[in-house]
Amino acid sequence: MRFEPVKKVPSYEMIVEQIEAGIREGRLHPGDRLPGERRLMETFSVSRPTVREAMRVLHATGVVNTRAGDPRGPEVLPFTPQALERPLLRMTHQQGTTRAELIQFRLLLEGQSALLAAASDDTQAKEEISARAADLTHLADRASTAEPEAPADLPEQFGVLLSGFHTAIRAASGNQLLQATGQAVDGALTTIARQRLGGETDSTALSSRLRRSAQDAAALTERIQAQDPTGARKIATENIYRFYKDRLTAEELEALGPLLG
Repeated sequence: MRFEPVKKVPSYEMIVEQIEAGIREGRLHPGDRLPGERRLMETFSVSRPTVREAMRVLHATGVVNTRAGDPRGPEVLPFTPQALERPLLRMTHQQGTTRAELIQFRLLLEGQSALLAAASDDTQAKEEISARAADLTHLADRASTAEPEAPADLPEQFGVLLSGFHTAIRAASGNQLLQATGQAVDGALTTIARQRLGGETDSTALSSRLRRSAQDAAALTERIQAQDPTGARKIATENIYRFYKDRLTAEELEALGPLLG
C-alpha cells in the first residue's frame, strides 16, 4: 500500500472549507449572518489574523459580504454568476488551457446559448442580438471601403464587437451559468479572435474575413429570430469552426470534429 505525505493546511483554509461546506449542505443560507470576529476566534480556536484572512478569501470569492465594524457579522451572499468568474479566469489563463480546449468550450457554450436564445420569447433580448449583428456588418463595410488599407485597430474593434454579439446571445438564453462561464473565459476567447485577425497582413484578406464573420452573425441572428433552436445551434458551431479552422493544426481539428455533428 502506498501512502502520501501529510500536507499541512493553513488554518484559514480550514475555516473557509467549513463555511463553504455549510452553504453546500444547506446549513447556511443567503442572508444568514456568521458570528462576529471574536466568536469565530473562539469557535475555531484561532487568532484574529487567521479569522480575518478566512473572511478576506470568502469575501473575495463572493461567498460572504464583510463590513468593517459591522456587529452583525459577515452576511452569506446568494449565488451570482460573478462568483464563477475568478476560478474560471484563473483556470483559463494560469492552468495551461490549450487553444483546442478553449475552442471546444466555445463550440459547446455558444451552440447551446444560441439554441436557448432561439427558443426564448424574450423579444427585447433578440432585438439586442440584431443590433449587435448590425454593428458587425457596419464594421465589415468600413473595412471594405477603407483606403488605402484597413485601420490598424480593426482586429481589436472586431474582437470587442464579436464579444458583445456572443454576450447578447448568452443573455438571451436566460441561463445564468452560461452567462457566467461565457463572461469568465471571454477574455481569452476574444484574444484568440484578435490574434486570428491580427495575423492578416493583407487588407483585402482582412476585410474578407470581417465580411464573412458579419454574414455568419446575420445568419445566426436570422435563425434565432425565426425561433429555430436546432438551426441556431448548428449555425453557431459552424460559424466558430469556420472562423478558426485554417489556423488550427490537424490534431486541433480532430479534437473539434465530434462537436460539429
